[in-house]
Amino acid sequence: MEEYREFVGTTLEEAKEKARDYFNCNHIEYELMPPKFLTVITGKRDIRIKAKKKEFTAEHAEIRQRVKGLLESIIQEAGFSLSVSENVEDEAIRYTLKGEDVAIFTEGKGRLLDSVQHVVVKSVVRGDSGINIIVDADGFKKEREEYIKSYFNKICSNVRRSNKPYITKPMNPAERRMVHMLVQAEGDLSSESQGEGLYKKIKISRATPKGNGSAE
Repeated sequence: MEEYREFVGTTLEEAKEKARDYFNCNHIEYELMPPKFLTVITGKRDIRIKAKKKEFTAEHAEIRQRVKGLLESIIQEAGFSLSVSENVEDEAIRYTLKGEDVAIFTEGKGRLLDSVQHVVVKSVVRGDSGINIIVDADGFKKEREEYIKSYFNKICSNVRRSNKPYITKPMNPAERRMVHMLVQAEGDLSSESQGEGLYKKIKISRATPKGNGSAE
């Protein structure tokens, strides 16, 4: 069994890229490590992770097969002209819809896309399977994720400079999960979801001396 190894970067993505290079593998699984005390005090934002090659079990293979099958059934029954492709990423398995009717799923900020993902995950993934499922439409969510990552640095700077919390616009579960992980990697910030239902806001604040945390 592959052992976890520690990697350090100035950003989470840099630390992950070092892990990919070390293992000569595009797909890794990782855990954020607590920032060292001096990192928080001095403001140095090196991110530490422990990572290893991603391992897929027979249960994972069954879940992936059922997810794709369910998506294809939904598309066929609804009469959409779409195809489904699967791509394994570090944090998730992404199922991308492409075809003539893809615009239907991206209307209204992708609400239909989020609803389909919610139904698929609730129907197929049971308990803590270790698989994060994302249903995308021609890269719509991928672009949104990249935008959130780029905007996140501005949010962190504003919170540190003003010492006041920042509350985001409502986000779907996958976006919130990404933001919580980014906040956790910063070390001196904390995050908390606010609201009810599928879409919630996130409150990002300076962490208290007792530590930081995040809540879904």
